[in-house]
Amino acid sequence: MMSYAALHVFRPMDEVLLGRAQQLIEFVPTYDPKGELVRCHELARAVGRMLGLQVQDGLYGFVEHSWLWLSSPEADYRRFPRYHLPKILDVYVPGSLPQVQLVDTASGLCHRYLPTEPRTDIVDDTVDWLYRALQDAPPVVVR
Repeated sequence: MMSYAALHVFRPMDEVLLGRAQQLIEFVPTYDPKGELVRCHELARAVGRMLGLQVQDGLYGFVEHSWLWLSSPEADYRRFPRYHLPKILDVYVPGSLPQVQLVDTASGLCHRYLPTEPRTDIVDDTVDWLYRALQDAPPVVVR
């Protein structure tokens, strides 16, 4: 069955990006070289670099989180955090499966995502390490 979102909410290119992100995530180790779990903050940055998407730091409910915008947010999005936000490609949805999801911010679901200021604790070496791992992923298969 085709869902309403697949038929009317997301563009075919959004679904291509979703498929590519899902494929890329398969190539990411669960643990970084220091033996720590890979965090969404670094993973979103590495995948964003691969796909040419902008990263947003913020909150998912009360959890600190990072995700990708499918297009650039309007300049005044901080004044209207529940409106005028682009769709989201989340590569590490907290507490959810599947791990990689598209989210329509125009629906009532966007209340989970609250943009905040950029994080200051990003481990750039981990982002670079993840990016190198992602470069070994095979090209996207469009169905």
